[in-house]
Amino acid sequence: MKDINIQEHFAKQASDYEALMTRLVPQYLEQHKIISDLLPSDKSKNYRVLDLGCGNGILSEIVLKKLPNSHITGFDITTEMLDAYEQKISKYTKNYKLIQGDYKIDSIGESYDIILTGMTLHHLNWEERKVFYQKLFNSANQNAVYISNDIIIDEDTHVKEHQYLLWKQFMKEQGEDPEFWYEKHIEKDFPIVLSNHFDWLKEVGFQQSACYWRMYNFAITSTIKV
Repeated sequence: MKDINIQEHFAKQASDYEALMTRLVPQYLEQHKIISDLLPSDKSKNYRVLDLGCGNGILSEIVLKKLPNSHITGFDITTEMLDAYEQKISKYTKNYKLIQGDYKIDSIGESYDIILTGMTLHHLNWEERKVFYQKLFNSANQNAVYISNDIIIDEDTHVKEHQYLLWKQFMKEQGEDPEFWYEKHIEKDFPIVLSNHFDWLKEVGFQQSACYWRMYNFAITSTIKV
């Protein structure tokens, strides 16, 4: 999918993003407890946080509920999503900034203590993703934590096909058209397997990578810049 089509795709979703995700991603809301548990625990510290592909700010909200003194940078490709983000996050803090851009080519900032990528990096092809992990590493402070929830497929073809079948069944049960969303996924996404993910993170310098939740073709992982 061309970049302009990706922008249009997400601009249309901005007003219904969170509700839509609960219908497309299994245990979407339950994942937030796991992400919160993976965050640092010092509530007094002023963490610098990057919420990359921030959407309507749901991951930033998780951070601010646990770490209220954090400074958040919300980065997204569409003004519609950033508008939705501001409506949500301004209720919690004024200590944030918004950046509209394409993280493949634009600066994402630097000196972050926490980096979050929620359902976004699968839009990068494999070569772009390998390069982008270096960009994430360079933007992080020492001992920064990087948490990702994303589309992760299984290495075994038969398992992968079964996972997709279960995903389609889940979407159908939520009242969505599974074939429509599966075709969108095949058209615009480049999912990876966990071994790729961990190997590429290690190559650029991240350590202690681990998977903390997985269901069907989705996973939550965490790693540290030691």
